[in-house]
Amino acid sequence: MFEAHVLEVLISTPGDTGAAVTAVKESLHRWNGSRAKSAQVILLPRDWKADAVPRLGTGTGQDVINKHLVDDADIVVGLFDSRLGQATAAAVSGTAEEIQRAIDAGKHVHVWFSNESIRRDADLEQLAALKKFRSELQAQGLLAEYDDLADLSRKVHTAIEDDVTQMGLRTPSVRRRHSAEHEHAVPRARRTGDRLVIENKSKNVTAEQFEFVYEGVWPYGAVGSSEPVDLLYDRQPFDLLADSHRDWRMGVFAQSPPELKLTMRWVEGDEPQEVIQTITL
Repeated sequence: MFEAHVLEVLISTPGDTGAAVTAVKESLHRWNGSRAKSAQVILLPRDWKADAVPRLGTGTGQDVINKHLVDDADIVVGLFDSRLGQATAAAVSGTAEEIQRAIDAGKHVHVWFSNESIRRDADLEQLAALKKFRSELQAQGLLAEYDDLADLSRKVHTAIEDDVTQMGLRTPSVRRRHSAEHEHAVPRARRTGDRLVIENKSKNVTAEQFEFVYEGVWPYGAVGSSEPVDLLYDRQPFDLLADSHRDWRMGVFAQSPPELKLTMRWVEGDEPQEVIQTITL
């Protein structure tokens, strides 16, 4: 059992992206499987087809979706293939309305457009409307594309990891033998330029016999090398003094994974301690 923040991730999309919605949900579930406990964050996928509750007397159908899905969402993922969707009273489509509502509310919003081949029977009016909407939306930030479902899955994973970091919710899960209330060492890792930096944020407690191991965190289905980065670390234990840091040169390659998982171990008195943290490369 562990405590966690629950973040609702709304997948906002017209009706022609069923496979893409499934790929995003699977990506979020894989993130939960590998990162939920260490980050103390659980992602809850939501989309209007699966989660909108039928309700009358509270406005239009889009109003119901806005109130119960868009407004409650922490993160919004917008997906487009060859359709923009049906217009609403307030926007060129329901999906466009949801995305703009989320942007206006200051939520974390990501929008991807498919680069996959367009079907011969695609609606040309919808394609033209989508192209115009994309051009208008471009003025509000950075849009993205995906080549296939695996590419979309990888990009969603990276975006979500950045969201969790920006929200300040990436508190690592620390395992200790005892739940003593006295202060502990607080090792934290980060990448700064070409350096891996590990600092002890405690003002008073030294992390004795400190050491760590690392491994790449690869997208689902990808095969990575046994050495994900070139790190000049001799693997010898050392004392990480209170309010101090150590750093090592770290080479990152084109073939390196998007993230690096570090398992840090040390001793306080006679008690072994451990923390697992994932950093973005």
